[in-house]
Amino acid sequence: MKKTSFFTPTAFMLSGLFSLHVLAQDADGVDEPASEEAPVKLEDLVVTAALEPLPANVVASSLTIITREDIEARQVKFVADLLRDVPGFNVSQSGGAGTQTQVRVRGAEANQILVLLDGVRANDPASSDEFQWQYALTSDVERIEIVRGPQSSIWGSDAVAGVVNIIRRKGSASRSLSARAELGSFGTTDLAADGAWSSDTLRLRAGVSHYDTDGISAAAVGTEKDGAENTTGSLGLEWDLTDALTLVASAQSVDTTSEFDDIDSAITGLPEDADRVTEGSQAYWQGDLRFAPAASAWSGNLGVSYSDTDNDNFSAGAFRSSTAAEVLELRARTSVSWGGKNAAAHRLTFALDHRETDFSARGATSQSADNQDQSMDVTGIAAEYVGQPFDGFNWSVSGRRDDNSDFGNIDTWQIAASHQVEEHVRVRGSYGTGSKSPTFVERYGFFPGFFLANPDLKPEESKGWELGVESDWLEGRLTLGAAYFDMVLENEINGNAFDIDSGLFTAVNRSEDSDRSGFELTLDARPVPGLTLAANYTYLDATEPGFSGDLRETRRPRHMASFNANWRFMDDRANLNLNLNYAGEQDDVLFRPPLFARETVTLGSYTVADVAGAYRLTEALELVFRVSNLTDEDYQEVLGYGRPGRAYYGGLRGRFSF
Repeated sequence: MKKTSFFTPTAFMLSGLFSLHVLAQDADGVDEPASEEAPVKLEDLVVTAALEPLPANVVASSLTIITREDIEARQVKFVADLLRDVPGFNVSQSGGAGTQTQVRVRGAEANQILVLLDGVRANDPASSDEFQWQYALTSDVERIEIVRGPQSSIWGSDAVAGVVNIIRRKGSASRSLSARAELGSFGTTDLAADGAWSSDTLRLRAGVSHYDTDGISAAAVGTEKDGAENTTGSLGLEWDLTDALTLVASAQSVDTTSEFDDIDSAITGLPEDADRVTEGSQAYWQGDLRFAPAASAWSGNLGVSYSDTDNDNFSAGAFRSSTAAEVLELRARTSVSWGGKNAAAHRLTFALDHRETDFSARGATSQSADNQDQSMDVTGIAAEYVGQPFDGFNWSVSGRRDDNSDFGNIDTWQIAASHQVEEHVRVRGSYGTGSKSPTFVERYGFFPGFFLANPDLKPEESKGWELGVESDWLEGRLTLGAAYFDMVLENEINGNAFDIDSGLFTAVNRSEDSDRSGFELTLDARPVPGLTLAANYTYLDATEPGFSGDLRETRRPRHMASFNANWRFMDDRANLNLNLNYAGEQDDVLFRPPLFARETVTLGSYTVADVAGAYRLTEALELVFRVSNLTDEDYQEVLGYGRPGRAYYGGLRGRFSF
């Protein structure tokens, strides 16, 4: 495997220091156009960090916002690939496009981060409560809000380490049609179309995308290609029924086919070529009725959402197994503000929600013991106070109780504060708790003769805090940030425990705590008009108890960093984007036949460079190109699974208004 020696975390931050030097030279000598003045300050509202929207510059938790402009500049096709550049995030993919993808935040497990679609839960109970990142395309994404740290007091179970809110494109005041067509390496075709229509009171949007690739071999030593196909369609509606009442509705359908490889359980314990296929379908719809009178301090919301996911697995063309889940959720929220001109001077919000989940699993034989039909319901009530006792200081306290049909009452809470110490410096901090309920598979099993169910599992619980500081200088052209975080996980579920009596693997709650701590550094700069730079570095220490002391948790690099440079030139007709992503050494595990004893294997560090560019041929038509893995880095994110080498893509995208 190729070793990374030049691009290190230090190199990333040195690139940021170089930008400081350029900024210092140009601060007094460049007259920027009005459109370039101080865009770094985020005054827009964030809908994920509290029960009601908050200005981004008072959010006390670590916050990252990815915009549509960022997505189009980088030309990234999958949401998970955008998250590789977020501080504290590590992405592990078992092969090429469409293969299993897991996202871990600040050392937490992959199912300890809550994912929302337009503010509605999207974690899949049919996939161990993980969001299926390998199926999430960026075509219809307008914005992604990422809040790190425990957020269960707002969102309930799964929000142990943070929340990712994927906000889809909405209808706008204009009428438009956009389309994209691209071809590239590995037999890849990427097509998308999107349309918006509006009147004085009604805004509509529809979009469809199709991604198809022959792929690479998922197994690093394999030669058989594992392809993927994804067709995603979405609809959105906003209807102003009155000046104070708005109906918001959306729907999304995803149909996928993904090929992958199997584990050689006889000799190596590593992946090898195999004819394995997963066919998946996901359907989401939601509706909200929002009441917000312009001159009133009171607002409210009633909502309903439904999701239906299905995963069918095949081996050599024969049905092997399937999992499916349906989730129905009802929501109500009301908020009242007081305290003068600033709506956030004092705000009290109450929320009530009820969620019903049905889970089913089927094996190759319909009458076999691996069949499961289970259900669970949760009723949650939450309250939050947000206050600004004096200019520059904001604080909040929130609490939530979930009444779970299987686990009883689960209580979580958070307290947070943000203080603008002086014009250029803000300090912030938060302390909160999180919870994660056991998955259906952990409790009831699905692999008889191999995995022993444990219906007595308890929910995982976390306690976490962070302190951060942010500063902006040179009229907003330079922003620096730093944050320290610490989280303790109690009742952690070990899904690979060995039961001596039965001779099977099972899931148990650990009696000892797991610890995750570290710090994040960020830099955003605009040294000259048209050029933006962004860099970040994360140090992570994630450990779990072992027989001989604490062990490093698997697939958690100690060092992670990213760097992005975007240059708009030729009067904004052309754009170039360079992105570097670094991950340090990380441990993985191997269960080598015939004893299948746990064996720790270290995966090497790597740096992946991507380049993207665009040139506007006309006002409506743009030529685009992209080179991924520019240096042809040979690396693995999961032991035994390869990642794509250098690849080239190109095409056209257009936008037409009418």
